[in-house]
This record gives sequence, C-alpha cells and structure tokens, in this order.
Amino acid sequence: MSGKESVMIHCDRLSKTYILRERPSLFRRGTIRRVEALKGVSLTVPAGGLVGLLGPNGAGKTTLLKILSTLLVPTSGQATIAGVDLLAHPRQARKLIGLVLAGERTMYWKLTGRENLHLFAGLYDVPGRVAKKRAAQLLEQVGLQEFADTPVEKYSSGMRKRLALAKAFIHDPRVLILDEPTSGLDVGGKREVWQRLKRMQEETKVTILLATHDMEEAEALPAHLLIIDQGKIVVQGSPDEIKARAGDRSSTLSDAFLFYTGRIWAEDS
Repeated sequence: MSGKESVMIHCDRLSKTYILRERPSLFRRGTIRRVEALKGVSLTVPAGGLVGLLGPNGAGKTTLLKILSTLLVPTSGQATIAGVDLLAHPRQARKLIGLVLAGERTMYWKLTGRENLHLFAGLYDVPGRVAKKRAAQLLEQVGLQEFADTPVEKYSSGMRKRLALAKAFIHDPRVLILDEPTSGLDVGGKREVWQRLKRMQEETKVTILLATHDMEEAEALPAHLLIIDQGKIVVQGSPDEIKARAGDRSSTLSDAFLFYTGRIWAEDS
C-alpha cells in the first residue's frame, strides 16, 4: 500500500478493559474484576479489501468491531475510518459505516422489507427519491424483490440475514462491518449470503471487515485473515499462508487455528 488514501481502517494499540462488579451476597462481599478484552490491537485494512477476523468465543472480536462502529469507547489507543478519528468525530464516522451485528434485531418485524429499508435510509438522511431507488436495487441484489412488500415477521432466517445486508448498504457506506453475518443458517443459506456479499462488494468496492468463527466462511470469503485470541492478534495472512506457517500440524485451517490459539499445546502438555 502507498499513501493514506489506500488505508480504510486503521487501529493503533487499541485496548479495552471491562470493570465487572459482582453483587454481594449474605456470605460474600461483592468483588471487582478487571477483564482485558483487547490488549493493544493494531491493524490496517486497505480500501476495497475483504478482511476476516477469526477467533474463538471471548477472543475480543465483537469488542473490536463495536469500537470500530463507535458503539464502544476504547480504554486506550486510536482508530480511524477513511481517515476520520472515531473518538474525535464519531457522528461523522458513523455515516461511513454499514453494520451487521450478530443476532441482528434492529429490523421492525411488522414492517415490510421495503418499509424497513426506507426507514433506515431516512435515519441516514438519504433523500426520499434516492432511498426509494436504492431500496429497490438492494432488494433485487439480495434476492428479496418478490418479498419486498411482505412483513419481515414472515421472513425465514436466511431472508432476514439478506435484508440486514441490504440495510447495511442503504446509505452507500465506505466500510462494512459484519459480526458473524451467517450465524444460525444452514450450509445452503450461508453460501447464498456469501455469494451475494461477494457480488455486492465487487460492484460497490466497499471495504469489509468480517468477524467469524466459522472455518468454512473464513476460507470462502476473506483474502486476508487475522486470528485473534485473548485480546491479541496472534497471526495474519491469507488462509494458505496461515496454514503454511503452522507447519506440518495444519493440513486444514481448523488445525492452524487450534495451533495458533494454543489449544493443541494445552492438549499436549
């Protein structure tokens, strides 16, 4: 990469510590625990890139994505989206970001797919005429044009995932942040979402950071992977590079993942 224009997401030594206060009981005083969810994470995602964030549950994936989408404030460190400082200018940064969180619950189930897209377009100040045209295009791109005027409560899980993807694109973002976008779907449903996401990225050139713990998804979508464990990036590279660096013990990405997150070492000890 050369020049700042080629960097879309940049994190510099991001850390996040949660303070957990346990309730006191009749026989025990309440205690305070400090949990370090992120420990000095630095990363760069190039413009137009599709980067995967792979890690076990509790590794810090969701915390990192919430910081990058301005839903959390880091304990320390800095981050920018398209050169916009997330801490100094969060409202400006939000206009650049499309977001799909795990267990997406932002849709209004009594409204139709089209009505939901119009509603969220309005929240992003997309002009009505533009919103109407963009909603129609997105519904076609995610394969929901036949169900555009059907209430979301009648959608299948796969249809809701595809509508969430359309919602994330409604304001023409420069960055798309996805947290386990296909969780809960069967193999066919996952692959349909992957296919449509790839096509939409090729057409829009949006930059994507995708968190997953699905090994097939990690190999099918991102060209570049970051493996995070215990709040730190432990390795990065293409899926093939990550497998090669783990040596003979990693014939699959799952093997390499276990190798880098220390599970194999723990089992051998």
